This record gives sequence, structure tokens and C-alpha cells, in this order.
Amino acid sequence: MKNFKAFLVLLFLILVTLFMFSCTSFQISGLEVAQQLTSGIFIGNFDIEVRVTKFWGSAAGKTLANMQVDKTDQAIIDAINNEVRRMGGNRAVNVQIAYSATFLDVLLNSLTLNVYAPSYVRVTGTVIR
Repeated sequence: MKNFKAFLVLLFLILVTLFMFSCTSFQISGLEVAQQLTSGIFIGNFDIEVRVTKFWGSAAGKTLANMQVDKTDQAIIDAINNEVRRMGGNRAVNVQIAYSATFLDVLLNSLTLNVYAPSYVRVTGTVIR
């Protein structure tokens, strides 16, 4: 019995460790957002996150009602354009978009029995002028 309890504790710790990593349900690479097409001078890299709030589904997965389904694309484009303007560039290249959920997002999703499904979109890229 004592060994069984130790085994369960070890199994629990292993599972918690595995779930602490975020999951990614899709990723898009190779996009370019250009305000003007000019020769490219490297300005800098950016790494931003856009929060996504969904309901009745799983974090970073399918849902019945996505409160931001029409807003997510525009929020990503706006975030990229804001980074380009902030850095003084005129376009973003090598843009990567990954839709993910953290351990806390998955935990909140589980605790609410899939009613609340938070997640985020991580956007990275290079600004050039």
C-alpha cells in the first residue's frame, strides 16, 4: 500500500510536469505584411502575444462559440502593424504565428468544464525598412 501511494504521487508529478508545457494546435509560417514594398534593411525582431477568449470548447482547440472569431485575424494584423510602426520599419517578414494554450489556460478550461477556453496567439517576425 505504501509503494502504491508513492507510485501515485510519482505519476501525479510526472503528469503535472508534462502538462506544464503549452500545446500548439496550429502554426503558420512564411507570411509577409507589407505597408510599402521597398528594399529591405533589417530593423529588428519582434515577439508578441495576442490573447484569445473562447467559450464552450477546449483551449487552443475547437469551440462552439468563439467570441473573437472575427476579431482574431484583425487583432494579429494590427499587432504586427503596431510593431512595424514602433520600430520605424515599413514591413514585417519571416512572420510566424502559433496558436497555443498555457498550462494555466488548460487548467482554467478544465476547471470550468470546457465553458471558458482561454488561449493566445504568439506572433514573431522581422521588421525591415
